[in-house]
Amino acid sequence: LIHFYKRKMSLEFRSLQPDQYLRKHIEAGVRPDGRSLNERRPLTLSSANISTADGSAVVKQGNTTVVCGIKLELAKPAAENPDQGFVVPNVSLPPMCSPNFKPGPPSVQAQALSTFIRDCLDASQCLDLGSLCPVPHKYAWVLYIDLMCLDHDGNLRDALIAALMTALRSLKLPKVLYDEEMDTVQVVEEWSKLDVKRIVLSNTLAVYSLGGTANLVVDPTAEEEDRADSLLTFVTTEKEEVCLSQETGSSCLSEETIQSAISLSTKQAKQILTAVLKAQS
Repeated sequence: LIHFYKRKMSLEFRSLQPDQYLRKHIEAGVRPDGRSLNERRPLTLSSANISTADGSAVVKQGNTTVVCGIKLELAKPAAENPDQGFVVPNVSLPPMCSPNFKPGPPSVQAQALSTFIRDCLDASQCLDLGSLCPVPHKYAWVLYIDLMCLDHDGNLRDALIAALMTALRSLKLPKVLYDEEMDTVQVVEEWSKLDVKRIVLSNTLAVYSLGGTANLVVDPTAEEEDRADSLLTFVTTEKEEVCLSQETGSSCLSEETIQSAISLSTKQAKQILTAVLKAQS
């Protein structure tokens, strides 16, 4: 009976003072879901799930679920890079994934995430775009990368990058035969794996400033993201090289806090890397 009333009081406190409730937990070092501050949610990845896609993956990160599908198409290469293929990433946040999203044109958050994916690909140079151009000046492969969130419970960036990498590693390119005299191409079902030069990993941390101390929270849920003072995202390679970082929020973070965040991120990235490699094993 005592336990029942304690639980009831805790639920009432969470309902009436959600921000204070969460910060009390962060200050104590134990989050509302029972995790420690540097503990990730269970992460599962699977590849080649969608038969109609040329490459695909599904990622479940706690209650956050993301699916990635890649379609190939031959097109004329861009005039400024006639010997390279190109990628077109797009992130969708449909209303079914969260009540915060409405039907209609892509939301601001969806557009920002699409830009984030593009920035990660550009900054990491994880793809050899030259290998996507079988006939320079004539024909190049376009990779249409569609990422859709099915269930949004925080930390979409980490889930999206994990899904992207897993799908890219499952992608196979068909052989292209070019007839120079007739100026025609033939796609032959002789497959080769896409050249993924390096694996990119994203790690997002929520920052809570409590009593003059910056508390770093790994893999934040939607509730933890909404109430954080800042969010830090570090994109690294499997060799622990930081290729991109982003910060949102109003907190002014010290150099010591940022260095601690980078160190924690590189350690956490090893767990994600293990899951990505296991998905292809």
